[in-house]
Formats: sequence, structure tokens, C-alpha cells
Amino acid sequence: MPDHALRKRNIEIFTTMLGHLGQQQYEECGRYLTEDIYADWPYIPAPGCPDHIVGREPLLNFFKGGMSDFEPYRYRIIAIHELLDPDKLIAEYSSHSHFPRTGREYSNRYCSVLHFKDGLVSYWREYVNPETIRLAMT
Repeated sequence: MPDHALRKRNIEIFTTMLGHLGQQQYEECGRYLTEDIYADWPYIPAPGCPDHIVGREPLLNFFKGGMSDFEPYRYRIIAIHELLDPDKLIAEYSSHSHFPRTGREYSNRYCSVLHFKDGLVSYWREYVNPETIRLAMT
């Protein structure tokens, strides 16, 4: 597949996967992740969270545990930065939600480094502001 076609496919995979995640459609989200996906957070999202997770099911369980108490996220892609390697990209995006337990709004910005293998996300490093999460939940 030509590089431009790989890039286009990978962008579509990421945006579709993120859409499912935002709607808390975890099974559908998982269809776009490799079984052995490696995900990490240089800034741990909340106390007690791991700094990385290996594997589709553990990652989906993490998402379920951390996102299910929020209203569905409304993700918005801000920018996609294509890299020399067509199976890698950087994505900037935001989320907008509400945390019913505190009544607070939740809006955050993210920057992710993504790697793709065989049409699935195989690596996901997400930079997120943990203070924004803390303020919504307290």
C-alpha cells in the first residue's frame, strides 16, 4: 500500500477508534487495537493509575473504570501530524464531558503519539493534564 494510503487509513482508524471510546463503546474501540497494544502516560492521569498498560483487554478495562462515571466524551480532533513513517502519527485532540458525581464539567486537551501495525493501533502514548481530571472529580 502506498505511504499516502497508509497514512489516510491510519488517520481514519484513529478517529473512528477515538469516536467509539468517547461514546463509551469499549468493544467497538477494541476492534482498532492490537491484542498486545502498549499504552502509556508520561503524566499519570490520576492517583493510583498505572503509568503504562500492555494488552487490549487490560487497556479497555482501564478505560471502562476511568471513563464510565463520566458522561460520554465529545472528542474533537484539533490536528493530525503525519510523520516520515506512514505507520506513525501524532494527534492533538480535546474532550468535553461532565462528571455527574461532582456536577463539574470536564474538558481536557491531549497529545498522542501513535504507532500502527497491520491496520491497528499498536502503541499509544497519551499526554493529558492530570490536574484537569482531578478538578473535575473533586
